Amino acid sequence: MTSATLTTGAEGAADRLGRTRQNASDRETLHLSLRELRLITERLLQAQGLALGAVPAVRDLVLHAQAAGLPALQFLADRLTAADRAHAGRVEIAAETPGALVVDCLGQSGLVVAPALLDLLQAEPGERVVLWAGHLERAQLVAVLEHQGTDRGVVLTVTPTAAPAAGLPEVPGELAGDGVLLVMERRAPELPDDPELRRLLPLVGSLPAARAVRTGIETPTALWWSLFEDSAGALSPESVTSLKHAGATAVDDNGVIEPDLTDDVDFVGDTSGATATTDEKEQR
Repeated sequence: MTSATLTTGAEGAADRLGRTRQNASDRETLHLSLRELRLITERLLQAQGLALGAVPAVRDLVLHAQAAGLPALQFLADRLTAADRAHAGRVEIAAETPGALVVDCLGQSGLVVAPALLDLLQAEPGERVVLWAGHLERAQLVAVLEHQGTDRGVVLTVTPTAAPAAGLPEVPGELAGDGVLLVMERRAPELPDDPELRRLLPLVGSLPAARAVRTGIETPTALWWSLFEDSAGALSPESVTSLKHAGATAVDDNGVIEPDLTDDVDFVGDTSGATATTDEKEQR
């Protein structure tokens, strides 16, 4: 849970129910649970126009990246780029040889293409796989993949660099600038000594996230509430239609909530065993 609460009063801008958001401790940072960070991140990605099929994988990597100390939430605050929305994480293989790939990221952000890069590494056979990712924005965020190998039985190394390394197939000129070199080795990674972290690791997917189960994910307060407000863009506006789909509440065609008679009228049974007449039923 965060240390932020909903309080009633005149401080700050109140919502239509008279509530105002305020940090209970007035500190500059909050500690977020994995659940709430995952929820708000998913809403933000939807509100910013990422293809729905790409949302779950990117959402999870945002969580792992923020837990690892990478500026993933700031990436969301800066919003997805046009390339992110257009390609939704799709990448193209520009060149390949056994155990080595050159990938065009089509100008997308590192966190958006990271799921595809991980899939390509895992699909390639061999004890060691090398991948060069070029035409990439926010390349430093691909470093989140270093934390994805521990529960997969591999070791991943991510190195942002200005030039491809030796051993790769020929890299097209447009991809030879700033990019990321990824190396995956199929060998056992080091596991933590803490048995609780080892238990949590396969459940949450990375060691930073496993630690965050206990400690939460520290996040600047102002940044979090800004993202929280922005995430409402993924929700349906209040309307007759939304009210009718909000549960079992009876709503008429004008959106007015109809009185719930079940709380005021009890079922009237015939305790004598006789069958009630039609007139009696109408009277009831």
